[in-house]
Amino acid sequence: MTVGTAVGTGPGTTTAGQEADTAMALQLTCPKCGAKDLEADQASRFCEQCGYELAEAVTGDEEPGTEESAKPCVSCGGTGIDAEGYCTDCGDLQPRRRDRMEVDFKAVAGVSDRGLRHHRNEDSMALGPAFGPDGRTLMIAVVCDGVSTSERPDEASASAVKTAAKLLLAAIAGGAPEGPGRQLSRTGPVETAVMETVPDTVPETVVAETVDPEAPVAQSVPTEPSTAEEVGAQTPAETSADGAAPRRVQRADLRAVSRQAVIDADHAVSGLARDADHGNPPACTYVSAVVDTDVTLAWLGDSRAYWLDERGTSRALTRDDAEEGSHAIEAWLGADSGGPEPHLASFTPDGPGVVLVCSDGLWNYVEKAADLAAIALPGALTDPFTAAKALVRRALSDGGHDNITAVLVPYPVQPPAEGVSTTGVSRQP
Repeated sequence: MTVGTAVGTGPGTTTAGQEADTAMALQLTCPKCGAKDLEADQASRFCEQCGYELAEAVTGDEEPGTEESAKPCVSCGGTGIDAEGYCTDCGDLQPRRRDRMEVDFKAVAGVSDRGLRHHRNEDSMALGPAFGPDGRTLMIAVVCDGVSTSERPDEASASAVKTAAKLLLAAIAGGAPEGPGRQLSRTGPVETAVMETVPDTVPETVVAETVDPEAPVAQSVPTEPSTAEEVGAQTPAETSADGAAPRRVQRADLRAVSRQAVIDADHAVSGLARDADHGNPPACTYVSAVVDTDVTLAWLGDSRAYWLDERGTSRALTRDDAEEGSHAIEAWLGADSGGPEPHLASFTPDGPGVVLVCSDGLWNYVEKAADLAAIALPGALTDPFTAAKALVRRALSDGGHDNITAVLVPYPVQPPAEGVSTTGVSRQP
């Protein structure tokens, strides 16, 4: 993709409806050693087998665990791979770890592929479960696409997803203690989108309501949460270490923390800039989804989120920061971004489905939500990893001119079954 000149303000979309009730047990494994019999709770977040910290999102770019067996040569099947990545039998260079990244959490999964034309994968993803202070389980997914005309775009996207995921996980786990909290910075109005249930004969549209910019700024620690946030959100009172009055912890404001995640990611990417960049500092797009009983989205650029279902209401949830039909984006993360205000949207699906978060390497080939749903469903509802591979395979078979990333989050999110692990497995085939 290329960078344009102006910051866009396109809104996203949402749905309103009843809470879905389909069940799927959360069954996950350690991304380092593959252990499948782990138990994780609020106090224990390390794999007892290999010591991997479970509280981190997985990107697929992690160093392989020492317990993993050597992967065979992709050309001849030989097992002798030297330190520089060449097969000692046939001499072929093996794919780099970032060329093909796969993460399978069972309840959320993603695939990122270099494609057939690029010399490196400039896309990045981060995904995994998040645990609220009230014990509920959420899923997070972040996808960033490095701007090819910038310097070191792969570093930009990798830094952005890791920074954003870290903030999302920490904020969700910490909740929001009652009392005054830190104000989030704001440079413009925040958008709230409302997606209506429509028949499949109605074209995909985006409807948005812009919040009054003079209204109180959203806080990462809200002092007066809405009724919806309060219901079932409080945990037993906690007493501080200094013996002060006990406090109650509420659910985090997911729109506020999603916005702050974008701001933090922008700062991280901006910090990569060097004098030697010649006016083209590292830059990338951004899109994230936090899936709870509601789905909360944040984005900049032309990476997208979609809602996919089998009821004829599949649709795009984001609008590109670019002129229609153009890949010259008008908003991005990086030192020359100008600090754009991220787009925010939240909605409640009216039944089971899948949230797809992807880069333009996928939607360049399969753009309509109904066509994406036809490839991914119904399998993605119970096996998102296989469905994500199918989406990437489709883009590759249609040309694969760009890097391709697809992350799928089945809805509704179910709490982990008792004694079931809460970590994912990272694969580099």
